[in-house]
Amino acid sequence: MGDAHSQQKFSFLLPRLGLYYLAMANAWVEILETRLDGGSVSCVLRLPPGMRPAAGQYLYAFCDDAGDLLPSALFPASLPGAEMRFAAPIPPAWNAGMRLVARGPLGRGFTLPDAARRVALAALDSSAGALLPLAWQALQRGGEVVLYARVPPPGLPPAVEVLPLDLLAEAPAWAHYLALDAPLAALESLPGLLGARGFGAMACAVQVLARAAMPCAGVAACGVCAVSTRRGWKLACKDGPVFDWESLA
Repeated sequence: MGDAHSQQKFSFLLPRLGLYYLAMANAWVEILETRLDGGSVSCVLRLPPGMRPAAGQYLYAFCDDAGDLLPSALFPASLPGAEMRFAAPIPPAWNAGMRLVARGPLGRGFTLPDAARRVALAALDSSAGALLPLAWQALQRGGEVVLYARVPPPGLPPAVEVLPLDLLAEAPAWAHYLALDAPLAALESLPGLLGARGFGAMACAVQVLARAAMPCAGVAACGVCAVSTRRGWKLACKDGPVFDWESLA
């Protein structure tokens, strides 16, 4: 299908659903590679300079050739660069050589403190790929990194120690900084997993990537990705998807 047709379809998809389209520059990006990751698929994209998300931010992408009905949120699994890996899951119909219409980077990402030398990462779902940029960033600063996960993601640096999620409650006492990737439905269980009574002060800095469906990517405030915070309901797509621990409720 022609480029102009695909771009037009992406740009006007949301208004057809009764939403409005946010005027933001779109770009064509190429899928260079796809790879299995814990039963799902990750991909490598070639990106222009202005479209390289940091850890926890996302791109919003649509592939007409794959028959996509809605765009997908893509989280980086590598440091920003001309070629970037994006964490699973991506749509299974995407393949190397296809081109996407994408926009971004969108959302609020992770902020790794400069002084953090012991960094703990934890993924509550099947893939920890979206936490990999933090691992590389911490190692480049000479830090130590521990990952709590069920399945280590492809591309995990050898220097990262992998521990089971059952030991996650030990992380705040060791780490200077803890980053969590958790499904929206699991946020209420996080204090218990960390041995805390609630979303109060912790022994280390903690941030949470609230993993949720984001069908409008902040365009229409549809509420599907609403997160309960101390200041009321916030949207993961726009106010997050990364939230400070103390802001959650």
